[in-house]
Amino acid sequence: MRAPTLRPDALDLDIFQEMYRGGPIALSGVDPRLNATRIARRLKVGRARVALRLKAWSESGFLERYDVWLNPALFGWVGAWYNVRVERPSAKPPILSRFGLIEGAVSGMEFLGDWLTFAGVTADPEEFGRLRELLGGLAGVREVESPTPWPAVAPRRAISPLDVRIVRALREAPTATLGATAARVGISTRTMTRRYAELVDDRAVWFVPVFDFRAISYPIVSLVVTIAATTSPSAVVRKIRARYPLTLEFGGSDRRTPDGAAVRSYVVLPPSAAHLDELDRYVAGLAGVVAEETNVMVRMHTFPTWFDRRLGEATGRRA
Repeated sequence: MRAPTLRPDALDLDIFQEMYRGGPIALSGVDPRLNATRIARRLKVGRARVALRLKAWSESGFLERYDVWLNPALFGWVGAWYNVRVERPSAKPPILSRFGLIEGAVSGMEFLGDWLTFAGVTADPEEFGRLRELLGGLAGVREVESPTPWPAVAPRRAISPLDVRIVRALREAPTATLGATAARVGISTRTMTRRYAELVDDRAVWFVPVFDFRAISYPIVSLVVTIAATTSPSAVVRKIRARYPLTLEFGGSDRRTPDGAAVRSYVVLPPSAAHLDELDRYVAGLAGVVAEETNVMVRMHTFPTWFDRRLGEATGRRA
């Protein structure tokens, strides 16, 4: 691991938001080919500043790579998050390795302390319970909370054999130029540009940035807030941002409890580890906040098997 030298600021968050084309931060939506010039123009800052920050993301080890996913909805599959408490932090590496062997495993998030979060997909929502049981049976797992489904907008059309070839090339080299990818696939750059835009705009292909938060010089906190039905979530997030300006909302995280309370997820960058308890107290004390939970993020993990299998199954589809 590289030395933790990256210290994010408001520009980093603005760049990150712009990579999602100004839309919500979610599993899908990022476009890694939005270049520094275009991002700088939209943010009204110098191109050199943006280029230096993007370079620092990679050189520090913060942005490890991009993983390319097929939208599970293409195959009628749905996904869910699973929060897992481990018996001890040293059990995390073998648990992560074993989870990657489970059919439907796609990603994981490692937190400081006793928690992991996994993302799994299945063809039948009734199978969410099966994945939970498999997770609970792994050595070193103490507890698995009930799964939380995550939404995926279904693409408007099925992918073709040519799309499959393009996705395979993208998975092998996610940040290669479209011209280089076209040469690998054996098509013109013009065709590649059109097909790429269709796949991204239709949410058929997702570019998932894989981050290693250990490269950051201060903690990156996952904050989940439950807000009373009588309180505006936007009012709560405004108060959080007033105290902690480096706050992003995770799109698609909005859900409701049976009594109508809103559950929202945020990423908060406090000034230092010494502010973690203060963050807890501040958010818990906000009017309308029913409950809150903070966890320090360590690193992301992705598992390729499910997507590789789906690509193999899709090769016989009509162009």
